[in-house]
Amino acid sequence: MKEEDLNEAFHDVLVRSTPPPSMDPASALAQARRARKRRTVLLSGAGVAALVVALGAGPALVVHYAGNRSAGPMVAGSTGTTPSIVPEPRPSATATPTKAPATRKSNDPWPEGQVDRTASAGPRADRAVALMGDLSSVVPAGLSTPNLKYSDGRSMRWPQAQYASNDGEQDYWEYQAMIPVQKDNRVGQLLVQSTTPSGKPATTPCQLAQKFWGGTGTCAVVDVAGKKVGVLTTNGRDSYDQWAAYRYPDGTVVYLAQAKKVDDSGRPPLAQPIFTPHQLAELVTSPTFKISQ
Repeated sequence: MKEEDLNEAFHDVLVRSTPPPSMDPASALAQARRARKRRTVLLSGAGVAALVVALGAGPALVVHYAGNRSAGPMVAGSTGTTPSIVPEPRPSATATPTKAPATRKSNDPWPEGQVDRTASAGPRADRAVALMGDLSSVVPAGLSTPNLKYSDGRSMRWPQAQYASNDGEQDYWEYQAMIPVQKDNRVGQLLVQSTTPSGKPATTPCQLAQKFWGGTGTCAVVDVAGKKVGVLTTNGRDSYDQWAAYRYPDGTVVYLAQAKKVDDSGRPPLAQPIFTPHQLAELVTSPTFKISQ
């Protein structure tokens, strides 16, 4: 590098780093003379070598700071301090998606070590037993729920938990409980069924009611505190005379059915239904019968 080039480069550095001179001509002239004397001294001996090193290192320093800009915005510090780097906040972690429900495939083994659809032991069987107790607890005063038997010795009280999914359907379960209801020597029957969310689309209350036990008869929609319940009254040819159906917003479906008679019981039927239609609708919406898993 020639001395003239070095002078010109040094002059550019001074111009960029020195505040603009005053507009007063005399003051400007004096300042120029002082600057010229300083340049003459700096250009001699070791000053020249130091300037060459500084000019060579300058671009590297600029590159270094430019390369770190992605770390975060620069925050100016006080005079004479090194600017600090504030890390940019990390984006919030995405919530782990809910695990998709399992879908049954042909030849899949029965779940939870079962030998068929029915859970004969374990938590699911226990839930069905508890459901039977809950059903007994709502029977009106004046009626009883004894442990009666059919003519062949089978109990009229029974709970059941079964895996209900078919091939291609989401896993879901049905819990059922049936009890006899007695007044004097007459016997009727109650049945409750709670089905966990199956992924199937919602229907109208009466369409839901008609899916249970063949669903032949007359259906009416009963309002229970804003909840729409389908209550179906059969034509007398079904095992049950009447039932209510309700689907919760999460997809859990509950049926509550009543009959004045019990087939093969050897006893006369009840003189009147156990519940009125509105009572049946109120009970089917009770959280007592809701089993969602």
